[in-house]
Amino acid sequence: MAEARDTGGVRMVRADRLRPFVRSLFTAVGVPDADAETVAEVLVEADLRGVESHGTTRVAGYVSMIKGGLLNPKPTVEVLRDTPSTAMLEGDRAFGIVVATRAMRLAIDKAARAGVACVTARNVTHTGMVGFYPMLAARAGMIGVAVNNGPAILPPFGGRTPTVATNPFSVAVPAGAERPIVLDMATSIVAGGKLRLAAKKGLPIPEGWALDRNGAPTTDPGEALFHGFLQWAGGYKGFGLATVVEVLSGVLSGGLFGRDVPAMREFGRDPLITSAFFMAINVETFMPLAEFGARVDRLIGHVKSSAPAPGVEELFVAGELEFRRQAERARDGIPLSQVVCRELERLAAEHGIRCEF
Repeated sequence: MAEARDTGGVRMVRADRLRPFVRSLFTAVGVPDADAETVAEVLVEADLRGVESHGTTRVAGYVSMIKGGLLNPKPTVEVLRDTPSTAMLEGDRAFGIVVATRAMRLAIDKAARAGVACVTARNVTHTGMVGFYPMLAARAGMIGVAVNNGPAILPPFGGRTPTVATNPFSVAVPAGAERPIVLDMATSIVAGGKLRLAAKKGLPIPEGWALDRNGAPTTDPGEALFHGFLQWAGGYKGFGLATVVEVLSGVLSGGLFGRDVPAMREFGRDPLITSAFFMAINVETFMPLAEFGARVDRLIGHVKSSAPAPGVEELFVAGELEFRRQAERARDGIPLSQVVCRELERLAAEHGIRCEF
């Protein structure tokens, strides 16, 4: 697969070797070259930024979904509605990553002419690291927004019946000399993928992330995933934000929403259906991009120069830690856990792909 260094519990793998290896795994199971390239780019980008729960740990699950007929590797993606500033896409059970990338690029193209553009996508699978898509807009000098719904795994605040997903919400804002501000968050305390990754590694989760089947706090990720529930970020406020995400993605797209979305407990073996919403805001329609960037830089300066609380060495804006981690891992390599390495090795052997761990 790639040049790798074993550092005990993890293996350090170069990103420029990991991408083509992941791409080759997907082409081996029938994914078109361009789509396989896109999926590999987004997964490795997640690993680079330290969002391992949405990185190459997902490869085996995606391959299982393709083989089980839950993910269509060669979909017919249709534009159902199209105006100068909006569009509605039907995904045909496609890779969510591929359709999400197309949808955001379409929003960027439309916003370049209309000022603001919104695109919905329905009936797609897992969209991966949601922050990837707003960052496409930020690189184009625009503010990007992306949200999506998914399988009903969390109850409403105060309830017990699973009704909505972790419903991620992401915004990226271009800056001037500074790196973009990038908010990428689940509306639950953590993304469900963090529990899946902990379960895969056989590790406990911090208390406060989830509840067991009896509504008591649990550190067992399997108990939380299969019998219990995640916790809302900010209690009722997180649930309120998740409800808005459900409207923008599931309801507005014409896709499935709420309890109509099939439940998904085991990633790769159960259906995973999502709908999504993407928006691009062309900064130039409000002020010159350079002026906007300077103003964002000044805002970042206000945050960074705040007097720190006791015990705090440095203050960060959203996305800053991930950009630092990305630079470090691009230089030193991506730490892949042994369990993910074994999954990739198994897939490589099954499909006759060279794998050098």
